[in-house]
Amino acid sequence: MAQHTEPDQLPEELVGPLERGLAVLRAVAAGPGIRHRPGDLARGTGLARSTVDRVVTTLLRLGYVRAEERDLLLAPRAAELGNAYLSSTGLPEAVGPHALALADELDESVSVAVPDGDGVRFVAQAARRRAMAISFRAGDVLPAERCAPGALFAADWSDAEWGTWRARHLKDPLDFGFPAVPPRMPSISASDSVETGFRDRADRSREDGWAADDQLIEAGLIAVALPVRDTAGAVVCAVSVVSHTSRHDIASLAGVALPPLRAAVAAMEAALAAPPA
Repeated sequence: MAQHTEPDQLPEELVGPLERGLAVLRAVAAGPGIRHRPGDLARGTGLARSTVDRVVTTLLRLGYVRAEERDLLLAPRAAELGNAYLSSTGLPEAVGPHALALADELDESVSVAVPDGDGVRFVAQAARRRAMAISFRAGDVLPAERCAPGALFAADWSDAEWGTWRARHLKDPLDFGFPAVPPRMPSISASDSVETGFRDRADRSREDGWAADDQLIEAGLIAVALPVRDTAGAVVCAVSVVSHTSRHDIASLAGVALPPLRAAVAAMEAALAAPPA
């Protein structure tokens, strides 16, 4: 019988090429521009130029990047890697149908997000077609301090995790590293006040069991969120009901949305606890 090998025990010749390929793709995706030269990618990844050339040749053949003369650009097929990563969590399949049903019941947008370091990343969306100043897609990442799920996740952070968040905020106080959200106004980006408000929301969410976003991202955009837990009680994701101040304030949205949201979360937790098919 074949012996199972843990991922961290796999030989380097199997894992190394994958890691180097992903490193180059990350550099292409996260660079300041959309066009990249192989030499720039070598400097950005720390890989040897010959290694980058081999990786790029593979990525071109796979269709993940494309070449225009000496420039390299992401190709549409690269999106399947991000989709595979999000799908591999098992969350979209398990909770997505319940999010869609909740959106239909409330006639409001519903999103499912997971913690991603000191950020919050969407893995499923059920959007209502309304004119909104800003909208998000599965895969987008938000600063934890600027959304309701972030307060739920931060409620369980250690001192080290708070330190990581603080270092990121000091380095990027206007949130330019999060292209899915509008940058902060300099007048409201003071680190002390941002951290105090974020810690207060995290403490409140721990006590209340739910969190609110009262126009933290954009004027007019509000949300309430509940955590979804695994069988051990750990928070694995958060579900948000998103609305607009033209329809609700936080109090009225919570009154309307929290009861069906709690029922949806119970169904999601049951789906996550069910043995796989």
